Amino acid sequence: MTRLGGRWRRACAVALIALVMACSSGGTTGGETATPQRASTGPVPADEWEVASPEEHGMDPASLEAARAYAFAEGMNTQGVVVVHDGEIVAEWYAGGADEDAWAASWSVAKSFTSALVGIAIEDGLIPGVDEPMTTWFSDWEGTDREAITLRDVLQMSSGLDWVEDYRPEALDESDIIEMVLSQPDQLAYASSRPAASGPGSVWSYSSGDTMLLSGVLEQATGMPVHEYARQEIFDPLGIDQVEWWRDAGGHTLTYCCLDTTTRGFARFGLLYERRGAWGDQQVVPEGWVEDSLEPAPRSDGGYGYQWWLDEEEGELPEGFSARGHDGQYIYVIPSLDLVVVRNGTYVKDPGPPVADPNLFGGYPSGGLVPGKGTTPPEDGWDRDEFLLPIVESFDGT
Repeated sequence: MTRLGGRWRRACAVALIALVMACSSGGTTGGETATPQRASTGPVPADEWEVASPEEHGMDPASLEAARAYAFAEGMNTQGVVVVHDGEIVAEWYAGGADEDAWAASWSVAKSFTSALVGIAIEDGLIPGVDEPMTTWFSDWEGTDREAITLRDVLQMSSGLDWVEDYRPEALDESDIIEMVLSQPDQLAYASSRPAASGPGSVWSYSSGDTMLLSGVLEQATGMPVHEYARQEIFDPLGIDQVEWWRDAGGHTLTYCCLDTTTRGFARFGLLYERRGAWGDQQVVPEGWVEDSLEPAPRSDGGYGYQWWLDEEEGELPEGFSARGHDGQYIYVIPSLDLVVVRNGTYVKDPGPPVADPNLFGGYPSGGLVPGKGTTPPEDGWDRDEFLLPIVESFDGT
């Protein structure tokens, strides 16, 4: 496969630092993390959201203002924030030029959508279960040291496949994520070609390659592209009409990243999981799958489930869970407070079709690398506690 020019690839590599994982965002610490107590089934929005004042929900507007001030301070590059309590929007803020209809990027937030689709496909009988060997969908692994890998191993980032998720410029020639994003028209083929480095389930290692494998699983199991299955099973039931999920040049949905919708759209998905997979009278994601997804994977130090980050109680922040993406994309869920908070960073969407052809960065650059295109991160990073704590404290200030 022809590689991009060295100067362009190196510039892209710099911008790709922390792509997808965004692990410096804070929130995950070591130790055992219990599954958070989830909110009871409650109201969900119809075609339009219900919007209420903070006071109607017992929340202090002054405390919320502190969160807004942090998110939209100079250099934070926040595009949109939505705060949902008890199924209603109680605060919503956008940068100049953006509004509730502005496109927002996901980066790795898409991984949590992918997990939901796997659970739905299992419930529908299209996938036997999480202990099914991956050779069911990747038959060329039979008779190799990869044949013992199960779907559970992949969901938990514990496949043992050789994968380097490194964004440092000096790791340019060794990084699999940089190679896949910048040089591989068929990203699924690249992910499935990786050799085993350790036994399945023996090591936890964050890998966008593992999540890309789920694109092949879902394609074969459902008989349709993943983005079409997602529209049928998640987007349409939740009323997420403005949505696009990027594909590689081979037509495979990029299940590890790059789902574009609005900040309100991401809030609907967060609320779905706070409601244990139920959306009104419809069980969109099996409740048992939501429960299982929020159990810590072995050897993840209690911080990761089935493509969700598990946020243990820390200081005054209650425990919860989150979907996280590069350049500051977050869905925070705190069930004990019946709270969903979404933050999206600056995003200028490419006007063309959502296809990474010949590479993803041509249409979806990160790090503010291409002015007026792609995503731009907070200049000095994102502090989860400084953002969320005023929202949590707002319940005590009225």
